[in-house]
Order: sequence, then C-alpha cells, then structure tokens
Amino acid sequence: MMILLIGAVCFHGQVSSAVITAGKRCLISVLPSLYLFSIIAAFSVKAGLLETLAQPFQRVLKTDAVLLMTVLFSQIGGYPVGAQLVHGMYQERRISEEQSRILICPCMGCGFGFLLASFGGNTATALFVWMMMSIPNLILALFLIRNIHTEPRESRQKKPFALLLTESVESAASSMLKVTSMILAFSAVMGIAEGIFSDLPVIVRSILEISNVSEYAQRGGSPALTACLLSFGGICVHLQIGAVCENHIAWGKFWLCRMVTAGMTYGLCILGGNILMSGKIPVFLYETSVTDGQDVTFRIVPGCCLLLMSVLVLKKYDFCNKILTNHKK
Repeated sequence: MMILLIGAVCFHGQVSSAVITAGKRCLISVLPSLYLFSIIAAFSVKAGLLETLAQPFQRVLKTDAVLLMTVLFSQIGGYPVGAQLVHGMYQERRISEEQSRILICPCMGCGFGFLLASFGGNTATALFVWMMMSIPNLILALFLIRNIHTEPRESRQKKPFALLLTESVESAASSMLKVTSMILAFSAVMGIAEGIFSDLPVIVRSILEISNVSEYAQRGGSPALTACLLSFGGICVHLQIGAVCENHIAWGKFWLCRMVTAGMTYGLCILGGNILMSGKIPVFLYETSVTDGQDVTFRIVPGCCLLLMSVLVLKKYDFCNKILTNHKK
C-alpha cells in the first residue's frame, strides 16, 4: 500500500488522467449499458424468473436448466451480470458456496449490447463475435455444472411485485457501485504502471484493462485476437466480478477457465472467419467519447443514474441513521 501511495504522488499526472478517463467511461458507457441488466438479473433471482423460463427445457435437458439459463443470461447481460446472478442464487441458498465458485467460471460474457457498440453498429460482425465468445462458455458450462443442481426455492410468502422491484433496484445499485469503484481504483494503478514503464504494449494494457482493446484494434490488430481478449475480459473485469461476488471465487480455476475459453474463441473466430467471411472479420472498435456538440441529456442521464444508485445504497444500508446515532453517542 505504501508503494502505491508513493507511486500516486510521483506520477500524479498519469494517475489523474487515468482516473478522469475511467470516470467518463463509467458515466458514458458502463452505467447506461449495465444498470438495467443488473436490475433484471436481481429481479430474475428474487422473483424466480429463471425457474419459470427454464421449466419448458427441464424435461429435455439432462443438466439443471436453471443453471444453463443463468449461463445464457450472463452472455447477454455483460461481464458483471453473471456474477450478480450467481451470487444472488448463493444468497438465496439455491446453491452452495463451492457450487457458486464453479458456476461463476462460465458465467462471464461481455454482452451483445457492448459488442454492438464496440463494432461500430455492425450487427453482423457483433453477432458473429458474440456467438464465437458464447459457445465456449456454454460448452464449458456443460462440463462444470453436470453434477450441480439448484435447491428448490424456500417456501415463503410471495412478495408483491413492487417490493421485489425495489429490492432488485437496490441490489443492482450496490453491484454497480462496486463495479465503478473497482474501475476507478484499477485505473489509478494503471496510471502508476504507465508512469513507471512509460509505454506499456497495448496487448499488456488490454489484458489488464479490457477497454484498451479498442486501441489495439485501431492499430490494425488481429480481429480474432481482439475477440480472444474480449473473451478473457481483463484483470480489471475479473476484480469487478470478485467485488460483486464478495470474493467467493476460486481464482486459479477461474483464470484457467478464462484462458481456455479465450483460446477456444480465438480458434472459432479463425475457423468461422475462413468459412463465413473469407478469412476477414471487419472490426470497427472505437473509444467512446463525449463532444461538446452532443445532446446534453447524454451527459445528464448517466449522472442521474449514479446519483440514484448512491441514494439507494445509502437507504439500503441505512448509513444516515448510523452516522446520526454514532454522532449522538
């Protein structure tokens, strides 16, 4: 910790620039794209929506359909959404802690919405890459979850829809604040690293922080390797998932699984590109930014989301009353 403090002082310029850039990325990209999916994920667990969706497939599949539905939803929602689903099931006592450590390994996808924005609105390319990234996770899930079965939901009085929705929004707010806090903290460390090494290779920076993959693609990087890096997710995303899961992760097994799925994605992209696209996968990754000419609502709405999340988290943990109580003492 002392080394980080010294580094932050010595390279305050790089740290400041990295944190400001990360903060803009959280407001412009992360919160708008993930907050709604995070609410849906929390509601799916609390209201038993996953069980309802899985019922038609339960008789056909030999494995637990609820778990496969969880893996599939994680591929659609985005990187931390799968972790929120798994952790929610663990908190509901549907799966054990050891089972949650196994299930989290394939429940990681960058989400189709993120890919669509990253590939410049090219739906065909985004869909192709999304499939090449999702298939390895689904294959991995079939091997990992074959001996895992969810426990029946505890018999309890059914909560009204309004209460379930409120609890889901509060849970999503807590998860998103963990994610954004980890992004900001990791960006500061990246600023120190860039100050020390001055010019880290873009591949290394992409492995550490996945948002750097746009720079790699813009420099003419391999499209298949770009998809491979997106499948791996980056260390910063892994730490976000650890924060959402409250560190209920077997890191060695998790990283091994991410490397396996990333390798499979690379191979599938090469094979699929040769078959479907004559070996060419067009990539139009870009760094999202806000210019002065853009609509002011594009700046205000994400900030309102952040303010709402902060208020909900304060309400959930009753911080204000605790502060007043301690002050009176």
